[in-house]
Order: sequence, then structure tokens, then C-alpha cells
Amino acid sequence: MFYPYFRCIFYIYNIILMADTLLQWNCRGFRANFNELQLLAQEYSPRAICLQETLLQDTDSIDFRGYNLLNTYSGNGPHGGSSILIRQGVLHSPVSLNTNLQAVAVRLTLHVAVTLCSLYIPPSQNVQQTDLDSLVEQLPKPFIIMGDLNGHNPLWGSHDVNNKGKNIEKLLSDHQLCIFNDGANTYLHPATGTYTAIDLSITNPELIQDFKWFVHDDLCGSDHFPTVLESITPCPTNLVPRWNFNKADWDRFAGLCKEKITADTFQQDTDPIDSFSNLLINIASDCIPKTSTIPRIKKPWFTENCKDSIKKRKKAEKYFKLHPSPANLNIYKQIQAKARRTIKNEKRQSWRDFISKITSRTPMSKVWNMVQRIKGKGSNSTIKHLNCDDDVLTSKTDIANAFAKSMSKVSSADNYDPNFKKFKSKQEKHQINFDSDNGEDYNELFSLDELVTSLNKAKDTAVGPDDIHYQLLKHLPESCLLVLRDIFNNIWLTGNFPPSWHDAIVVPIPKPGKDHTDPINYRPISLTSCVCKTFERMVNNRLTWFLETNNLLTNIQCGFRKNRSTIDHLVRLESFIRDGFINNQHVVSVFFDLEKAYDTTWKYGILNDLHSMGFRGRMPQFIDSFLQSRHFKVRVGSTLSDSVDQEMGVPQGAILSVTLFSIKINSLAKVLNNHIDGSLFVDDFSISCRGSNMATVERQLQMCLNKISKWALENGFRFSKSKTNAMHFCNKRKLHNDPELFLDKTLLKVVKEAKFLGLLFDNKLSFIPHIKQLKTKCLKALNLLKSVSGTKWGGDQKTLLTLYRALVRSKLDYGSVIYGSARKSYLKQLQTIHHQGLRLALGAFRTSPISSLYVEADETSLSERQIKLSLQYITKLKSNPSNPAYNCVFHPEYTALYERKPSAIPPLGIRIQEHIVPADINLDNIKTSKLINFPPWQMAKPTVNLELTKYPKSTTNQLVYQQHFAELKAQYPEHVSIYTDGSKDGVSVTAAAIVNNKTLTCRLPDNSSIFSAEAKAIQIALEAINDSKAGRYILYSDSLSCLQAIKSYCDNPFITEILQLHDHLATSQYEVVFCWLPGHVGIKGNNLADAAAKSAHDSSITTMQIPYSDTKQNINIYIKSLRQSKWDMEVHNKLHTFQPIIGFTPLSGVYCRQDETVLRRCRIGHTFYTHSYILKGEDRPRCVGCDEDLTVRHILLDCVDFATQRAGFYSSPNLKHLFTQVPGHLILSFLKEIGLYHKF
Repeated sequence: MFYPYFRCIFYIYNIILMADTLLQWNCRGFRANFNELQLLAQEYSPRAICLQETLLQDTDSIDFRGYNLLNTYSGNGPHGGSSILIRQGVLHSPVSLNTNLQAVAVRLTLHVAVTLCSLYIPPSQNVQQTDLDSLVEQLPKPFIIMGDLNGHNPLWGSHDVNNKGKNIEKLLSDHQLCIFNDGANTYLHPATGTYTAIDLSITNPELIQDFKWFVHDDLCGSDHFPTVLESITPCPTNLVPRWNFNKADWDRFAGLCKEKITADTFQQDTDPIDSFSNLLINIASDCIPKTSTIPRIKKPWFTENCKDSIKKRKKAEKYFKLHPSPANLNIYKQIQAKARRTIKNEKRQSWRDFISKITSRTPMSKVWNMVQRIKGKGSNSTIKHLNCDDDVLTSKTDIANAFAKSMSKVSSADNYDPNFKKFKSKQEKHQINFDSDNGEDYNELFSLDELVTSLNKAKDTAVGPDDIHYQLLKHLPESCLLVLRDIFNNIWLTGNFPPSWHDAIVVPIPKPGKDHTDPINYRPISLTSCVCKTFERMVNNRLTWFLETNNLLTNIQCGFRKNRSTIDHLVRLESFIRDGFINNQHVVSVFFDLEKAYDTTWKYGILNDLHSMGFRGRMPQFIDSFLQSRHFKVRVGSTLSDSVDQEMGVPQGAILSVTLFSIKINSLAKVLNNHIDGSLFVDDFSISCRGSNMATVERQLQMCLNKISKWALENGFRFSKSKTNAMHFCNKRKLHNDPELFLDKTLLKVVKEAKFLGLLFDNKLSFIPHIKQLKTKCLKALNLLKSVSGTKWGGDQKTLLTLYRALVRSKLDYGSVIYGSARKSYLKQLQTIHHQGLRLALGAFRTSPISSLYVEADETSLSERQIKLSLQYITKLKSNPSNPAYNCVFHPEYTALYERKPSAIPPLGIRIQEHIVPADINLDNIKTSKLINFPPWQMAKPTVNLELTKYPKSTTNQLVYQQHFAELKAQYPEHVSIYTDGSKDGVSVTAAAIVNNKTLTCRLPDNSSIFSAEAKAIQIALEAINDSKAGRYILYSDSLSCLQAIKSYCDNPFITEILQLHDHLATSQYEVVFCWLPGHVGIKGNNLADAAAKSAHDSSITTMQIPYSDTKQNINIYIKSLRQSKWDMEVHNKLHTFQPIIGFTPLSGVYCRQDETVLRRCRIGHTFYTHSYILKGEDRPRCVGCDEDLTVRHILLDCVDFATQRAGFYSSPNLKHLFTQVPGHLILSFLKEIGLYHKF
């Protein structure tokens, strides 16, 4: 069977056509008519909007979702002004104007390149003919001028002529321009009630036939009608049709796949992948629709009330037009004002309703979708016209080809240093021999399990040139996956790499803060075949396993490696600098910037390094084919460039690229000598050296820099001389000269601040610059929290706390184990951010005590959180002795020296010591994380039966469970039944297994997790099976999480040992089935295992190690004790009087944000009514009737004025009884009854 080849080579689109629309409107205030402008944008979807009288100032920050703003200011305060809104995705470039007029211009790519100018001429301004002539002469042709010119002339429908009208008429005549206006009125004079035409659209003759001009039928809150230009001929949009999986018929898809994709389908094909891809696309096209129209985002606030008010406004304006009179004009103005209020109120209410949907019952996926909608889409993806070779490119094809040429040039070998070219040419003459009998483990054929695992790990991404989405592959039935696996294995065996897999689509994304008219300032995002990436992931899993188990990667590389992170290098660098300070040494670091690292990676060098590492056979041959003959096209909107070559480099976006790059840069570590400390995170590289003598430090670093330069020359890399910086860390009081260091004879700049792996270091290691920068970022994130957390509306407190922790606290968390060593006075400004976030989430009043916020939110202070994160970090680090940060944390060199200098700030490894013992953490008891010691793809797949999980435990009767269990057991009549269970009682944790009527138990170290107990029980059972004769066994466990972990090969030390035991049993002719059963439903074997586990609590603790994750409970207990000890001291705190134990208290009987806010303020004891005097600087208010201080307690319990009303809702002797025994809605009802609910 043969399928056309073209589909995998060319990106095929169903081109979406629509009219180019331009809108013009004197809005009489951008902010005042913002809502009306949104409705106009929704109705017409204009490519650009010309606005006049925006009344904006140069300090205003404006965000109009979906559009970019170009603005000119009147220069006379908030008066006048002219703007253009350009829709995101429309190619454009600003046009610089030298004029006294309020004009702004932009060059747009529509069906042709057009210059659009928005012009406002105020009524009082005397315009000279030369000003108009000068403006027109500056506009690139063809152009369209749209605006409020305040010129009267019968030529375009006015009843009289003024000087501006005469000047404009002369302008049209002198420059042979045309006017779109057809005589329709565009303006209603608010004082006289007369109509006229003063909003004009002027153009060159070549465009006059391309557009039709008309006036919108509503003033929309202004005194000017919007005018519209709509292209007569529809033109292609920027949209690329996408699969609409919400409407997919997956059952039909699976059925067609089973029918058409069989083992015989592709046997005769020379390119089975191409045929498979085409057939899959054809099947998908029959079952899954594609987006075919431009999605119009409806305004949820545009309700029937809004429609009705606008309808009445239009009706009133038309009635006035037919019956002009002062009375009718006044009626129209009243209805217009009412319509504006209605729209504003409906929008506000719609927003509050939308936000109030965010509750603790809302799925978090939906919450984050709502948050993304609130954030809106950024405007940084819009591509501008390009300046290339002194020419401005405006067509999509030319721009796409310019990008392709620029990106291809970056990956060209011509960019290499001439010396490296000679070296490269000489090296590439040597053929690399990868010949092998393919007996290596990594060269085996692939299994279905590897394919399924690869698909499960894949996250949905944009499609590549073949248009195949991951969802199509994930919905393939097993029979079709077997066919795909066989195609992959055929590629693996024959080495015939599919030609279509060499192709990529590149989407350019503008780099922030750069000149976007230069194609080099765009980041290329490669979209490759999802089918290819699935196979890449399978190959990469084997490649990384071999690299890790054979220790082939340098130990200082922490990028994209299991159990390693950026924090490891940041901890190392901070420790290195602190140790230098304590020894009164100079510390000098060099932070390197690798130019176009991925794009210029030497392909032959990668293959040579693979050969040196011992790779032979199919694996390196596949990688060789993967790297060669790569091509790409650049996509701008829906337009593709010509195909160009990627001569050098690894393809960005490919799964294998990161690993292959790591292999190529791996040898960099070999050039570092013993006196140099190096850090490598993918391509982020730094070196550091310290010493008492600057000359010595300088010499050591220069020797290293020379070696690095030589290494770069021999490996095809180039370090940026301008972006590679040095930093001199020194806390000595006397002035010292900075080092002079050269990289390729270029003097490196010595800076005071440098960002490395997301942390801003300064030369005193004070972290003040980082803290200031972090504060700015967090304040921006807090703005989003403010938008969803009003005191009377918004999400509920639990959800808002979740949002705060994700949006703000996560930023504070990153690197806090390092920058948290800064002086407390510096860190105080971050505490302010923290407290503000908690206040917003809780709805607490501004004067609320900080300690009360911590208790009500069940949140730690930042210093306590830093201790918690530090303990979590070191316990995880303890399980990875090979981590480069291990020694500096667990074997610090200068502990005694720091003890003698208590004023010196110690590194993490020393400053965390005081918390380890109180937290009851035994570091020696932490189990080392290890890779499986044989190829995972050779491992026997465990059989895990989860059949009984389809019966929910909450709704299934015990007898029903027993019956289903009996039926399940009957399926395995020849299997010996084994039961396991784990138990936890306080701190004691035990495991038990019933094997061949024998009871085996084990007591784990205290505070181990129940997961570890269940896993240990399974491990005990498997060890007992190993001591029994070979046969069939079925192991029953009531731990669903454990069985799922076994099924998914979870990275847990106990699970790893279980999998290795199972594999050993399988190769020894044992058959073991893992099966889930519900606990405590009367199943005898499970009850026996449960009883055995509980009885083991009295036994002695077994000497064994536990996973680092089991220490989390100890850490949480310790942090809670720190918090509790501080809270115990707050004896005068109002909240402490009835809540002496810390912890979040859910509010019962409360269903809206305002109720939560009022009740939470009552609990804290600080409300607007009782404590606003503090903010006003006034005396404390007193109760008029009782002559007592006006407090929350007094109002809720003691005030005799409210005794009668209070008795109708509750009777409480104290606050503890009130807030623990009385339902919250009764307290709120009481406050409403006495009229204080809205004052709290």
C-alpha cells in the first residue's frame, strides 16, 4: 500500500479567510469608554483601531487584551491624544513621525502592506497647510489616514466649510488623495444636537477600491460614531487550523485504527512511517474536526441588561435624529449615561461572579485555567516587520524567508572560527567506526512497554510538520501500538531514518527587551514530529541510563539529571564564597555565556564523543542519522518559508538534544585544575577560585581560561566576550584591585552583580539586589491575587491561600536556602510581601497581628519556611552521595573557624546543623537512591491487577466486596495467596506479610511513612517467596498507591528493590501477581495481615534505612513545634485566648467571600469598625451605652445594648465557646441584625 509522500514534507493548511477590518473612533477618553471599545473589538475583530481623544498621559500603563498599543500624547496633560491598537499576530512596525500634529502611524501587513495613521486635530488648533503636507510626505505609500480632523466641508457631508476643511480639501487635491467618506454623519454635537461629518478616512488611489467604508450605528458612549473600513476581498489570516479534541469521536477513531492499521498494512512500504502518518491523519480527519473559524471571545459581562440598555440608547438617538429638540437631546443623554452605568455595573458584577466561582471545591485544573484567563495572553509573541540589508520587509513570505536565512546562517559552519574550521576539517576526515554485533544491552529491540511509557511521559505540545498530535498516539488501541512499535524496531534494525523526521517547523518568538526588527533577536522554537519525539524518548531513556550507570557524565553537570537541580550549584557557590570570607580570602568567579550553544554544536564532535564513551552499534548509528541532513521552515502566522538547512547544531525542541548537548560539553570539566571550582547546568557554566593573594588567584584563573579557550576552539563552541563576566567577592575593608582576566585576549568586565541560575549575586554576598528584584516580581504577582480577593467578593480563603502559595510564595521559595542567609534586616522587606499575601487571602484587616495571620492561614514565617526547605534539601541530598554539593554540606571544612567567629555567616552545611537534632532527623538512616543495576527495559514487567478499584469503597457494601474478591480469587486457582499490610500507630510504623501460613513482621524506624510500611511488607513477602519453591503466587495488598508505584516503576528505593526482586523471581521461574483488595471489609487474609502488623508495634525497631521522603513528617513536626512555641508566648493575642493550638480552622456555615471575611476578622479581633482608629491616628472608640472599649468581644458577648438581639441567635460565655460551638452563620446573622455586618 502506498500513500502520498507530500504530507510529511509540506505543512498543509486549510487557509482561513476573513476581511481585513480597520476601525476609527474618537472615544472621548480611553478609560471612560474602555468597555464600549471592548464590545466594538468583539463585534468587528479589527486588525487595527485608530483612536482619538484618548486622554492618556505618558505615565499611563494600558493593557487592552489581544492588542498592542502605539500612542502619542497631546503634550498638554490628559487632553487629546491619538493611539493605534494593533491586534496581536498582525505584522507591523512603527513609523517615526516628525510633526506637531497629534498623529501616530504604523506599517501593517494586510492583504498588502499599508501605512495606517491615526490623526487628531483639536477644534481649537490652527493647522497650517505645511503641517498636513509634511505629515503625508512622511507616510510610506500606500497609506490610510483615519481620525477626527474637525474639518467641515460639503465634500464629505458637512453643511458648512471651515479653514480646516479647506486645508484638507487642498491636501486631497495637491497629493491626489481619495476620501472614503460617503457623506454619512459621524458626529453629534452635544450642545446643539446637530449632526455633521468630521471623522475622515483618507487614502491613496490604489486602495480606494480595496475597502468599503461605513459608520457604526451607535455612538457607543461618545459623541462620535465609530467608522469602519472593511476590505472587499477576504484574505488569509494568521490562524493555523488545529484539532478540536473536545469534539473528537474517540470510539470511532479506535475502531477505524483497528480496521486499517494492521501488521500487514505497511509491509511493502519503503517509508512505513510516512504511510503510517498519512493513514493516521486520514483516520483522524474522519473522526476529529478542526477549528475552521476565528474564535470570538464573548464578553461574559455583556448580559441582557447591557443589550437592552444599548438598544434603548440606539432607539433614543434615532428618535432624536427624526425629532430634533432640546428635550429629546436631553432624554438621549440621560439614556446614554444610564447605558454606561449599566455596562459598568454588569461588568463589575460579572467579574465578581466569575471570581466567586473559585472555591475549594473547584478542581485545581479549572482554577488555573481561570487564573490564566485573568492574566490574559501576553503581547510578546507579535512579529514585527524586519529590517534586512537596509530594506523593510513587510510581506509574510519575505519575513518568513528572512527568519529562515538568519537562523540557517546561525547554524552554518561559516560562523566557526577559522582555526576551528581547519581543526574540524582535519578531524572529520577520520571515519568513526560504530560497527558492532549489536550485543550491547542498549541495542536491543524495543518493547511495547517502552512505547507506552514514552507516550505516558509525553506532555501535549504543538504538532510538527506531519500534523500528528500526541493525543492521536495516546488513543491508539494496543494492536496499533504494536504496529507502531514494529515500525520503530524496523528503523532501529535497518538504520533507515525516515526523511520526514529530518524536517521541523520553526516559530520565532521575540526576545523581551530587544529590537524586534532584527531577526537575530527572536528565539527559535522548533516543532518536530510527535511520532519522532516518541521514539526519541525511548532511545533517550536507554542512552541516559547507560551514561548514568557508567558514570560517563561529569559530576559537575546538574542539568536535566535525576535528583539534581540548580540549587545544588547555588549551594556550592555560596559555600565556596562564605569559606573564602571566613579565611579572609579573595574569591573570583567567572560566569560564562555560550553563544548559540545548541545551534552551533559540532555534530561530528558529538559522534566522536559517543565513540570515546564506548557506544557502538545501533544506538550511535541512529543518533548519527538523527543529526544529519536536517531542514526546517519558519512559520509566520500561517505562512511558511522556503526549506533551509541546519548544517550544525542539535535541533531545539527535540528530546535527544539536551542529552546530546550534555555529551558534547561534557569534556569541558576536564580542563579545570584542582584549584578551580566549576559548575555546569546544561550550558550555564561558571568557574571560581579563591586565595589570600590576588595575583595567585588571577594566575590560576587565567591558566584555566586559557585551557577553556583552547577547549572551545577544539569543540566548536564560542563564549561571548561581552556577556561573559567576572566578579570579585571580597569582604575586606581595604580597597583591593579587581583581577585582570582575559578570554581570547579580551579583557573580561568585572561586575558588581551577576545572575547565575536565577539568583542575583553581589560582590559582598549580601543578596540585597536579589531581594529587591524578588520583591518587584512578587508585587506583580500579588496584583493578580488582589484582583481575585475583594473583601466582599472573590474566591474562598482556602483557594486564595493555594493561589498565593503558587503565585507568590513559590517565587520566595526559589533559592531561599541560599539567599535566606542574608541579614534579617534585608529579608524584612520580603516578610512584608508574605504578610500582604496572607491578609489578602484571609480578608484580614490591615491592623491584624502578624502572628494571628500565621495561625489563621496555617502558614509559617519566611524564616521558618527557609528552615523547612533547607532540611528537606539536605535530607534529599543525603540520599545522593554523588551529588557535587554533598561534600560542602555534609563535610564542611571550616566548622571550627565559624564557631570562633560567630558574626560571620556560615554556609548552609553549618547553619542547618542546629536544626537537625531537634528535628529528630537521623541522616545516617536515609537510604541511598540508586538506579536499577541492570537495563530497565529488560526487566520483567510486573502483573498488577487493580480490577476491584472499579467499585468505590464509599458506596460498596462489604458483602459485595467479599463476593467480588471470591470471583477474583477464582481466576487464580493455582496461585498461592499472600497477604501484606502496613500499620502506623503514632510514631510507630510496622509491616507484616502472611506467606504460606507464616507470619512475617518488621518494625520500621519511627515516623516512617505508611507508604514505606506497605512497600516493606511487599518486599518481605517477595523475599519469603524467594526462599520458597518455585511456583505461582498472588500477593494481595490494600495499598493502592504502592501497587500503582510498582506498575509505573516509581523512583522510590523500596519500589526499586521490589522491582529487582520481582525480576529475579521471574527469571527463576516464579510467577507473582500483585493484586489490590480493599482493607477492612471482612476478607480473612487481609484481616490477619492487619492484625499481624498491629501486633508488631511492641517489637524492637529493625535496623534499616528509609527513603529521604519519610523524613518530611519529622520536619513538619519540628517546624510546627517552632511555630507553636512562638504562639505560646502570644498570651495577650485575641485569637490566642480561644485558639491556643496553631492550625487552619475552616469556617462552618459560611458560603460567600464576605461572610468568610467578616467571620475571620471576628476571630482575629481586628475589624474596620473597631480598629480603623489606628490607621486614622485617633483614640480608641468606646461603646456609648456601656462606656467600655469598643472591641469585637464586647460587641459579640458583652454589650447590653445588643443583649436582646444576641439572645435570639446564641448564648456564649466566652469567645472559645462562641467560635468553636456556635455555627458561623448565627454569628453573621447577629451582626446583620444589629447593623454591623457591613461595617466589619
